[in-house]
Amino acid sequence: MTTEPQAARARRPGARDVRVVLVFAALNVAASLLGRSTLVAGADVSLVWPAAGVSVLWLVARARRPWPWLDPLVLALSTGAVVAATGASVWTAVIGAGAATVQAVVCTWVLARRAPYVWAARGRQQLRRVADLWWFVLGAALSSVASAPLVELAVVVGGGPWTWETALLWCARNTVSIVGIGTLGFTIGAWLHQRASRRTAPERLAWWTDGKPADYLAALLLAPALYVVWFVEIDWVAVVFPLIGLTVWAGSRLPSRSVVLHTTLCGYVAIQLTLGGTGPFSDLPDATAQVGVAQLYVGLITVIGLALAIARDERLRLVADLQAARDRAQAQATLLTTVVDTMSEGVRVVDGAGRVVVRNPTAGLLLTGRPDTGPGDEDLAHLARMDGTAVPEAELPFRRALAGEQVRDADLLVRVPGATEPRIVTFSATPLPSASGGGAVTVLRDVTAERTELRRAAQVQASLLPSLALDVPGLDLAARFVPAGSVGGDFYDWQAVADGLVLTLADVMGKGPAAAILAATTRSVLHAQPALHDVAGTLAATERAMTADLANAGAFVTMFRAYVDAADGTVSYTDAGHGLSLIVGADGAARRLSATGLPLGIAPGPARVSARTRLDPGDVLVTFSDGVLDALGGSLGDLDQVGRALRGTDTAEEAAEAVLQLVDPRHPADDDLTVVALRRAA
Repeated sequence: MTTEPQAARARRPGARDVRVVLVFAALNVAASLLGRSTLVAGADVSLVWPAAGVSVLWLVARARRPWPWLDPLVLALSTGAVVAATGASVWTAVIGAGAATVQAVVCTWVLARRAPYVWAARGRQQLRRVADLWWFVLGAALSSVASAPLVELAVVVGGGPWTWETALLWCARNTVSIVGIGTLGFTIGAWLHQRASRRTAPERLAWWTDGKPADYLAALLLAPALYVVWFVEIDWVAVVFPLIGLTVWAGSRLPSRSVVLHTTLCGYVAIQLTLGGTGPFSDLPDATAQVGVAQLYVGLITVIGLALAIARDERLRLVADLQAARDRAQAQATLLTTVVDTMSEGVRVVDGAGRVVVRNPTAGLLLTGRPDTGPGDEDLAHLARMDGTAVPEAELPFRRALAGEQVRDADLLVRVPGATEPRIVTFSATPLPSASGGGAVTVLRDVTAERTELRRAAQVQASLLPSLALDVPGLDLAARFVPAGSVGGDFYDWQAVADGLVLTLADVMGKGPAAAILAATTRSVLHAQPALHDVAGTLAATERAMTADLANAGAFVTMFRAYVDAADGTVSYTDAGHGLSLIVGADGAARRLSATGLPLGIAPGPARVSARTRLDPGDVLVTFSDGVLDALGGSLGDLDQVGRALRGTDTAEEAAEAVLQLVDPRHPADDDLTVVALRRAA
C-alpha cells in the first residue's frame, strides 16, 4: 500500500499548488527586499528580517502537498536572488539563502510534530493551547540558532568580520519575526477559512472583535498611539517596560486573534520608531543593539500577550464545553426521569447502603398505594411471602442484589393498607457496578391478574391428569408433575385395559398456556381412540386428527405410549421422538427404550411402528420429560444417574420421587418436570 508521503511525491502539482508557490515566492521576495533595506553598515546583515516568518508560513501552507522539495528550492532561489541583487556577493547570497532555508525547514519540522493540527490545517488554524505556543517559540529559536553559523560564514565570505553580535542579531530578529509574523499569518488564514460561513461584512468584522467595543478601541487604536507618544517623548530605555501592561490587559480581556493584531501594531510602531532613531532604545551605543533589543522587546510582548490570550481562550472553551455537557446531562436526566415516571413497571433504586435514591410513581402505587416518589425507606413494610409469612430482611430482593445476586421474577404479596385483597408483585433486582457507586435497581410488576389466570389454568390442567393410580394386580404405578410456570405442556395419562394398562407421557413443545391447551387437546384425542391396545395405531390416528392444529401453532409433540401386559410383563410401546424411557432392574442396571419415530407434527404420513420389550419382576419402567434430562445435565450419558437413583427403591412412588430428587432445588427448572414410574411386583 502506498503511504501518504509516497503518494504525495507521486502526484504532480496542480494549478492551486502553482498559485500557492508563486504567491509565497512573491511575498518572500517583498519581505526580503524590506529586510535588505535595513542593512548594518559594513556587516551585510539586516536589522529586521520579516522573510523569516513568511518562509515558515510558506512551508506550512504547502504541508503534505506534491513535490515537497519544490518549496525549499524556490525559497532558497528567491532569497538568494534578492540578497545578490541588493549588493551581496554570489557566495554570500548562496550561503545566506541556505541559512534562511534551513531555518524555515527546522521550524516547520518542530511545528509539525508538536502542533500537528496547525500543520495539517496548512495555516488555517490558530494556536489553541499555551503549550503549542511554547513549542512554536522553541522551534523559532532552535531554527535561528541552527542557521546562525551559516550567517557568520556568509559575513566572513563577504569580507566582514566574525562577531558574536551578528549571530545574536540573527537569532533575535528571526525568532521574533517567526513568532510575530507566523501567529499573524495563522490568524489571517483562519479568518479566510471562516469567510465561507460568514458572508456579511459585520459578521467578518465580528470574528475579529466579538467583545466590548471599548476594549478593542483601547487595544487596537489607543495602545499603538500611546506607543508613538511614549517613544517620541521618552528616551530612557528602562521606562519602556510599563507599556507591557497594555499587552497584559489586552491578553486577559480579548481573544487571541485580536491580541495578535494588538501586538503586531504595537511591535510595528516600536520597530519603525527605533529604526528612525527615536524612542527609549535610541540611547544604546549602536544601531544593531538598538534594533536588536527593540525586537526582543517586541518578541516579549508578543509571547506574553498570546500566552494570556490563548489561556483565556482555553478557559472559555472549557467553560463552554462544561456548560454544554451540563445541558446535555440535564436534558438526558429530564428525559430519563420522564421515561421512568411514565413506565408501567415500578422502578426502585437504592445506593450501596440500601437507601432509596429513585422510586417512580408506579413503584409507589404498587408498594404503598400512593404515587409517592420520595426517598422513604418504609415502602417495603407491607411485603409478605406467597404463604403470607413475613419476608426476612436478607430475603428482600434489593438486599439479595446488594449481596451480588441476580434476582429474577420473585413473587411476593403486597398488602396495601385499605385494599381488600393483597396483590401479587414480581420483583427483579440487579446489582449496579461498583464503578458507578454501587447499589441495586429493582423492577416491580403487578402480576395479580396474570397469576390468578395461570392458577385457574393450572387447576384445569391438574383436573385432566389422573387423580388416582389404577388398581392393576402385579403393577404399581406413580407419577410426579412440576410445571415450569403455573401451567405447562407436559401431561401423563394411564388407562386400564384387559390384562393390563396403557401408559402415556407426552411433551408439547414450549410451556405456558399455549402448550397446555395443545396438551389438553392431545389427551382428548387419545381418549377418543377405540383400540387402546394398538399403541402405534393410536398415535397415528392422533397425529392425523391434530395435523392442522399442530401446523397452525408451529408446534410438535413428543410422546411415549406403552401397553403393559400385567400377566407376563410384556411391553408393547411406540416412541414418537421422546427417547427418555428406561427399564431399570432391581440392581440399578438400566436399558434405554429408543424412539421408534419422529414427534407428532414433524412429518405426518408414514405409519407408526411399535417395539416390544419385557418388564421382569422387580423391574421399573420409568419415563420422564426432557425437562428432567436438562436438569440432570442435558446429555444421554446423564441417564446413568437415574439407574443409580432407583436402586433400592421398593415402590413406584419411591422411584418417581427418587428421579425428582436428582434435580437441584437451588436452580429452578426452565421446563416442565414430569416423571411416571411403573413397577412390576417381584
